[in-house]
Amino acid sequence: MEFIETRKADFQAGVQCDPSGSAQQRPKSTSLSRYAVIKPKARIGANVLIAQRAYIEDAFLGKGSNAQENCFIINSRLQGNNITAHGAKIINARLEEKVFVGFNSFVRGLADAPLRIGKASIIMPHTIIDLEEPLSIPPAHLVWGHISRANDLKNHSLSIMTLAKSSGRLSIGDMEFQGSGSRFAAAFQSRIEHILEANGAYFDGRRNKGHAQKAQSIAYNIMQPYPMGVQKGIYPTIDIQP
Repeated sequence: MEFIETRKADFQAGVQCDPSGSAQQRPKSTSLSRYAVIKPKARIGANVLIAQRAYIEDAFLGKGSNAQENCFIINSRLQGNNITAHGAKIINARLEEKVFVGFNSFVRGLADAPLRIGKASIIMPHTIIDLEEPLSIPPAHLVWGHISRANDLKNHSLSIMTLAKSSGRLSIGDMEFQGSGSRFAAAFQSRIEHILEANGAYFDGRRNKGHAQKAQSIAYNIMQPYPMGVQKGIYPTIDIQP
């Protein structure tokens, strides 16, 4: 919470509808919400989608990556086609291509030894990786739970290939999986592809447009209650007429 609190003030320009709040150079195929915070050292690739209330600082987002609502990406490098789901936080990390970081996950490496996550790995929702020593997660692995040391991976990670071969019941540490591992893995990977396609990660200049290309001219008005006076705390009424 302290980590988030220290950065709240950066969002005030957006809340106050200051159109310069998230001004930033970007490729024509990329969409940056005016209600996101993009710090000057950030580098944004083509076909990237950055949603409202995302916070990008000293980070690189490769082609086709996306940062969904309330994401924080700081001192990190995302190679491309990465998905950072709603509320996820990535700090001091290096992600290879097509890594999925789930909802409300907190992923933090060491400042002098960034966390490394291999290609096509999946960090499950609500996972906490808060490192006390250097760590690399192999490619194509499923990761969950609370991890601070390399030894924690024994009970909190699994090769997606191993999962796909599982049927019936599988137990690792406190995790229990029951059912078809192949169907679960295929469905999750299909969902990742759907998100990338819908967001326009595969736009080639003519085909495969998605949100990153179609939503650039859309502005969202974030309504705020009256800050003072007899109507303090009450939201204003909007009457939209044809």
